[in-house]
Amino acid sequence: MPRFWTMLAFVADHQRRFGVKRLCTILNVACSSFTIPFNVVPLLISFVIGVAAALAGSAATLLRVSLIRPIEVLRESAVERRGMTPIRWLLGIGMLAGAVAAGIEIARTTPYLEATVRKYEAVPVLYVGAVTLLSPVLLRPVTRLLIGPLRRSAKAGPLLVRENLLTSRRRTAATVAPIVVAVGLVGTLLTMQKSGDAAVLARQRQEIHASAVVVPGGDLGLDARTLDQLRAVPGVRGTPVAAMNVRIGTAHGEQIDSLTTNAVPRKAMGDTVRPPVLADSLASLPENFLVIDEHAAESDDLSVGQHVVALLPAGRRVPTVIAAVVARGLHGDDTYVSSALADTLTTSQVYLDSAVGTSRQLDAQQTAAVNRALADSGAHVMTYDAYLKAQRSHAARQTNNAAVVVILGIALAYALIAVANTLITAMAGRRREFALLALAGTVRGQIMKVAAAESAVAVVVGTALAAVATVLAAVTHHASLSSLVTAAPTVIPWTQIGGPSRSAPSSPWPPRRPRPGEQAVGLRSRP
Repeated sequence: MPRFWTMLAFVADHQRRFGVKRLCTILNVACSSFTIPFNVVPLLISFVIGVAAALAGSAATLLRVSLIRPIEVLRESAVERRGMTPIRWLLGIGMLAGAVAAGIEIARTTPYLEATVRKYEAVPVLYVGAVTLLSPVLLRPVTRLLIGPLRRSAKAGPLLVRENLLTSRRRTAATVAPIVVAVGLVGTLLTMQKSGDAAVLARQRQEIHASAVVVPGGDLGLDARTLDQLRAVPGVRGTPVAAMNVRIGTAHGEQIDSLTTNAVPRKAMGDTVRPPVLADSLASLPENFLVIDEHAAESDDLSVGQHVVALLPAGRRVPTVIAAVVARGLHGDDTYVSSALADTLTTSQVYLDSAVGTSRQLDAQQTAAVNRALADSGAHVMTYDAYLKAQRSHAARQTNNAAVVVILGIALAYALIAVANTLITAMAGRRREFALLALAGTVRGQIMKVAAAESAVAVVVGTALAAVATVLAAVTHHASLSSLVTAAPTVIPWTQIGGPSRSAPSSPWPPRRPRPGEQAVGLRSRP
């Protein structure tokens, strides 16, 4: 052992003076593995294999070229008949199948993810990628449909636009692809977000059966005096609700979870507040009831009848019993606790309906009486439909200001740069074509109009293909949301989808008309 420590000290003192191999030799611990043997045979075999692979690749290319007749080469150089390659077919069909499979799997196992675009973005992205890769296949029928009226035109310009788009499939597909990506991402992601927000509000409308709601004027809520005045209004029944965060734990002080819950009266559960029940029922609830959602029951291993201790925001610990399990909330926790346990908390809002029946609209006299009761409190009353409409507008503003819009803006800017680059490159490669048109008597303005018309039609075709991807994603999303919300709404923001396509460049800078001394190939003739 002392010799070992001496060796370590020697290495520490001489590690910068000698190399590793030299130190091992000095310490007599060198082994044969430190010497790399030189063998000519593996190097020679590697060299031969590399040269043979290069020659085999060149031979395959020459064989393939020799099988194509010269007239076929000329025809293929003028007319692009093949726009798809095997790898493009494979990737396009694979992404389409992946989008369908992912949508079915999410709908079967975790449908609640569809209410949030950040957790469901893989499906729309796969649809956009599939349509982009398969765009050469869809390009011909969509282009024929959109530019069909140009066939009846007697002018040469529309005929050139139509034939250039149909015969130059790869060039058109290269121009269309960035537009499909930009407009498709904007359309699909905004559709998922807005449809998810609408589903959350529709679920809330199905759970809360009220005709009106009292909303406080500030963040302090409604005081006890205002609540007493509302209770004194004849023919109006009020359901006060207090939103809060509670911590639940065992009787021994072990914390289980933190929940966002609503404190509601016991008699309102199953009447004004009707969440979809999965276990037990909302009838005959105890005074210290706690209703949790499916997510809390599964993640915390809780069940009906289990006793837990709730820590209220004021710091008071109250014993509760889990009385029922409801469906998972689409936008956070969907849990309820008895308001008798949290009577000191400030009321967040009050649901109102006629005492004659639930969801019965208030008449003019009842509405006037409620407004008089709220005269000095700063709160105001609105119909529940108007309240949901305001919530929908707030969600729309959040969607438009969210980080997803910034990301989509970056993708749109990249796509526009790609479109402009493709158009400029294509125009540089079409100098001979424009030179022939000029020699045939076409003026510069006419050539510019043809190029601009081709770009405009490409933008329209790309937008149409992006709409196809948006519709596919919306159908898959709607089929999944239907399992969570009855008559799930689908919101497709067509006006916002059309925005990116309107900002796409219609043409690059105009091509230069050949001078009188230039040849038909577009090159200047030498003197």
